[in-house]
Amino acid sequence: MSFIRILFISFVFSVLPQVVFSQVSVTISKEITKVDGKSFYIHRVEKGQTLYSIAKAYGVKVEQIVKYNTNAKKELSIGQVLKIPKNEAFSHIGTDKPITPEGFTYHKVVKGENLYRIMYDYQVKLDDLQKYNKDLTTNIQIGQWILIPNKSFLKAELVTSKYDSLITYKVKRRDNFFRLEKKFHINQQQLEQLNPEIKESGLQKGIEITVPYFEDKSNIPEYEEVSLDTISYEIVKNNELDTNYHCEKIEYNQHIYKLGLMIPIYSNLDADIRVENDYLIKGIDEYVSFRFIEFYQGMKLALDSMEKLGFKAEVFVWDTKADTNTVDSICMLKEFKELDLLFGPFYSKNVKRVQKAARDNSIKVVDLFSPYFINADSISQFFITNSSVNNKYNALAKYISDSLSNYRISIIHQGYDEDLKSLNSLKNALLGNNIDTNSIYVYDYTFNGLNNLEKELSSDKQNIIFNLVDDEAKISDFLRQLNIETKDYSIMVMALDKVWGKYRTLELDYLSHLKYTCATDYYIDNSDSFVVIPFEKKFYDTYKRIPSKLGYLGFDISWYFGNEIYYFGSNFSECGDRLPIRNISTNYTFIKLRQGVYRNISTNVIQYDNYQKYKKN
Repeated sequence: MSFIRILFISFVFSVLPQVVFSQVSVTISKEITKVDGKSFYIHRVEKGQTLYSIAKAYGVKVEQIVKYNTNAKKELSIGQVLKIPKNEAFSHIGTDKPITPEGFTYHKVVKGENLYRIMYDYQVKLDDLQKYNKDLTTNIQIGQWILIPNKSFLKAELVTSKYDSLITYKVKRRDNFFRLEKKFHINQQQLEQLNPEIKESGLQKGIEITVPYFEDKSNIPEYEEVSLDTISYEIVKNNELDTNYHCEKIEYNQHIYKLGLMIPIYSNLDADIRVENDYLIKGIDEYVSFRFIEFYQGMKLALDSMEKLGFKAEVFVWDTKADTNTVDSICMLKEFKELDLLFGPFYSKNVKRVQKAARDNSIKVVDLFSPYFINADSISQFFITNSSVNNKYNALAKYISDSLSNYRISIIHQGYDEDLKSLNSLKNALLGNNIDTNSIYVYDYTFNGLNNLEKELSSDKQNIIFNLVDDEAKISDFLRQLNIETKDYSIMVMALDKVWGKYRTLELDYLSHLKYTCATDYYIDNSDSFVVIPFEKKFYDTYKRIPSKLGYLGFDISWYFGNEIYYFGSNFSECGDRLPIRNISTNYTFIKLRQGVYRNISTNVIQYDNYQKYKKN
């Protein structure tokens, strides 16, 4: 009996035309009023909205809306004004995650946690937690759901709390900050504090902004900066539980996990693949539909291996077609909202769209290739598999410090902003590994740097040369000139593989003679008869092709996270160092950067020598 069920869904639009396109979104109102000391949103009903959709958007129950709007029980009409109560959420225990209001995150308590740990992790005061979770005490229980206000929401709350009533105002053609100050009795700083978006966009005709309404104009508050208190780690240390319970391995885990893969298969281009005869078949790399398919194939092999350990999962595979509308549609699916773990999406333009949906549904996300960082307030838990540039430079610096001696370090760049950022990162890494600053020399291409570097090569030391330039022609010329110097000097060239690895014209002769040494997240030892060769054989037997980089990554990432969730459950985030997992290309080590954000710090130092590649760390 198979315990892993894979559902391949490649046609989101045709499956859900009514659900995806007929729902009317509900925007949280910016109008707030107080009645008998209690705060309410003022919501105006729009066409297509229902009590259920409004309640879901505001994170309250239908019964709560009806309680304060008795006429809403019979029917809703377009333009009808509803009072939506604020701060009505309760913490509770249950398997189903409650509806998450905008500006909040739900946290499910796990073994080893206490309320002080949650306060520190989310940087939220006890008063704020109790404000949004009635009857919440420090005596929390495993499985309890706690509503956590995001930092941006708390700041907005501090700002709006200064005003008795807020209304929405549509900016007119001749409005400016001076006119609005006269009309609403607050200055530009206060308007921007209430409406952060106008700091960037300015006052544009037709946009709606939030402004205060004063009945008593003799008591208008002045502008003051708003900041949140910092929760010290001391509160955790003074109230710590035995966190070993949190990372206790689960024996005979029978839970069925729900995994998702968002991958661009481009099933909409199926017609491009079908041909009348075999003579018209192109090379596999010429079909965009096959660009990422190997990742899925590697993932499937990993899940097959996990199944033999007893792992049970339901896997949903969605074809994003690299299209933002398709991604948005997938995020609305019931199956998506019930995921424990999501792999993807593959393109950076869709990452932020997925982050919000993941946060709203408490889904852990494994980011595969995104090069930029993310806002911790916008996510649930986010795992970045690529190690950082700083970490790669640190790996190279550590190799120099640990393995080399009697060296002279040269760094060459061409003065661009990216070069200077890399130069700063590299210098910090070298100094952090106790490398003497007197042995470091910097050259600029724009000031005859390469010629000066060659003139100053040391005849009695190992010349280690870092090239920070991202220009194929310059790199090729750099290698050619330095290769000539190897007759008289000992030279080792260093760079990041993510830069040099994308260029195909670099001469292997030069790289080998210059002992090119790089830091990379990906390395395969093709001579490894214990792991690599058996995997290649299995991949070929299954798919009739030798795996490339994506095939290995698909296996490694799925194998790592499959083991983590199987042995430690859905809340495996803090347990990454408790389970030694051997991968094929990279052995991941994740560290917590900040609340909700984890990044891999493992990287490989690879050296070319005698036309072979060797791992040096």
